[in-house]
Amino acid sequence: MSVDTIAYAQARRGRQAAETQGPLPLPFIASSLMTDKIGIASASAPVRLAREPDFRLGAMTIRPSLCEVSIRGGRERLQPRVMQVLVALARAEDRVVSRDALIESCWGGRIVGEDAINRCIGRLRRLAETCEDGFSIETLARVGYRLTAAQVCEPSPVAASTASASGLRGAFALVVAALAIGAGAVLASR
Repeated sequence: MSVDTIAYAQARRGRQAAETQGPLPLPFIASSLMTDKIGIASASAPVRLAREPDFRLGAMTIRPSLCEVSIRGGRERLQPRVMQVLVALARAEDRVVSRDALIESCWGGRIVGEDAINRCIGRLRRLAETCEDGFSIETLARVGYRLTAAQVCEPSPVAASTASASGLRGAFALVVAALAIGAGAVLASR
C-alpha cells in the first residue's frame, strides 16, 4: 500500500469513529467571554488594503489602497505590510490588539519572527513622531499594542465618492455584460 492510501484509510476510520460518537457537547461559555471572542475575531479579520477606506488619524490622512500617508500637504509612502499593521490597529478603535491577531490579520496566520512585527511597529512609531497631533502606539507587555490617536475620523468624502463611483462602474459593467449576453442569445436563435 502506498503512503497516500494508508493516510486515506486512517482519515476514513477517524471520521467514522467521530460519526458514531455524535457531536461533542459544548462547554459552558459566559456571555462576557463570548463577546470577547467576537471582538478578537473582528480584530483578526484579514486586512485587504485595496478594500480599506481612507481615514484620518489626527492631522494625518491615511490612504490604505495607495499605501500613503498625507501629513500637512506632504506625502509619505509605507510598505504594504506596515500599512496593514496600521489599519489593523486603527480598526481596533482604542482596544488592544495582540501579536497573534496582528499575525492573523496582516500575515495571514503564517509564522513570522518577532522582528517582523517589531520592525512594522517601529516604522509606525517613527511616522507618528513626524506629526505631534497624529497618533501613538502603546505597547502593553505580554498583551499587545494599542493605537491612540488624537482623533480617528470616518472615511473622507473623497473616499466615499470614490467608493460610490467604483460601485457605479461595477453596475454599469454588469448591465453591459447582460446586454451582450442577451444580444448573443438573439443572434444565436436566428
